[in-house]
Amino acid sequence: MRKTAVRAIGTNTKDPELIRDRREQLIRAALEVFQEKGFHSTTVRDIGRAAGLTQGTIYNYVRSKEDILFLVCDRVIAEYIASMEQAVAATGDPKRRLEEALRGVTRVMIEQSSAILLVYHESHNLDRRSLRSVLARVQGWIDRFEELIAECVGHERLPKTKRGLLTNIVTFLPTLIALRGWSLSKDLTHDQYTDGLVEFMMRGLGLTPLKPREARYADQSGRS
Repeated sequence: MRKTAVRAIGTNTKDPELIRDRREQLIRAALEVFQEKGFHSTTVRDIGRAAGLTQGTIYNYVRSKEDILFLVCDRVIAEYIASMEQAVAATGDPKRRLEEALRGVTRVMIEQSSAILLVYHESHNLDRRSLRSVLARVQGWIDRFEELIAECVGHERLPKTKRGLLTNIVTFLPTLIALRGWSLSKDLTHDQYTDGLVEFMMRGLGLTPLKPREARYADQSGRS
């Protein structure tokens, strides 16, 4: 996957472990408060209260509330990038790698649906530099999926323009869980949502999906 530099955020602290730990506290707290109150109604003091940090301490690790929003967006995107990379590393078979990547991303969309919905609602509040950084990370993830699709389907069968369109459709479909969760049946399990979406996406690409039970077994074997 194409490497994309993450936008640097200014800090008054030199200790990288302390920076990582404090920003982790801020991300967790901000996710909770932003989902409850929305970005505009949330203050840095609100986030500090939820994180157990004073406002003065927070400004040692970020410069603004917008920096915290950027950290939140970047974290959410990193979660589904990691799910794809883990799946791709687990097996050498192109078709299995693609299916497991789709399965991994769909699981993240289920597990992080509230956070992903937050990113869709609030990312427009990022400054231009931060938004470009976030979109570049997403584009790198999309490009990697395009490579996986080309490995399975074949470059000769799918011209570049059509491959790009199909890749964007396939990588967007799992967000249905976050964006349309209110309309989806509550009777289906997470595995059923995952199996249904992955089968639809694989068949849409002209590929026969693995049997759901076989796919889950393969995924568990790859983790062990």
